[in-house]
Parts: sequence; C-alpha cells; structure tokens
Amino acid sequence: MRLHPNIAIVRRFYHAFIARDTATLWAIAGEDLGFHVPGRSRWAGDHRGREALLELYYQFGKESERSVRIELHDIVGGDEHAVGLHHVTASMAGKHLDINGTAVCHVNEGKLIEVWLGWESQRAFDEFWG
Repeated sequence: MRLHPNIAIVRRFYHAFIARDTATLWAIAGEDLGFHVPGRSRWAGDHRGREALLELYYQFGKESERSVRIELHDIVGGDEHAVGLHHVTASMAGKHLDINGTAVCHVNEGKLIEVWLGWESQRAFDEFWG
C-alpha cells in the first residue's frame, strides 16, 4: 500500500526533528511556515517562518537540557492535511512532561506550510513550560 505523499512529507518532518536534522527540516518547511502553539506558556502563539521554527526548537532543547523526546505513533492524512500523533517526554528543573499530542499539518506543493499543535492536557503542557 502506497502512502499519500502528504503523509510521507510529515513523516520526514518528524524524523528530521527527532534526529535534529535541520537541513531536512529546511527542505520540507515552506519559507513562511506557520507554527501554532496553543495555551498560555511562554511558547504559546503563532511563530512565522522557518527561522522562527528553528529558534523555537532550539529554545525547547536548551531550556530542557536536550531532554525533549518525541515518539511518533502514526500519521493520517489526505490531499491537504496530515495529522501526526505523537508522545512527548521532557524534564527540567525537577519537573517532568509525559504527554500525548497531535500536529495538524497543512501541506501545499510538497511543503509544510502550517502546523497546529494540540495536547491531551494543555494544562500539563503549560505548567511544564511555564
């Protein structure tokens, strides 16, 4: 069974993030990528552009002493969107995060152009990141 191309793109994006492969992230992300983080943490809001995404990922890693781990469970999708289902763990300053999440991804012409994160407990995410 052949995967829908958008599922393959989002899978490559996850694997590149997990491997900290910025060259692949750069190749997959649209130049004006919108990355939307829900909630009330300091990361909440809309981040626009590939540079903003990489800075956000850098800060996540730096503040958590590179403890953030993502385990990809599955990706489902079609012609315009693909949704990643994942599990995230992280530790910092005596706090621990252990949570399931989603990434709703809009793909256009082979590029990831919008990503909306979601969490099984927004409160847990916000409390961890402060």
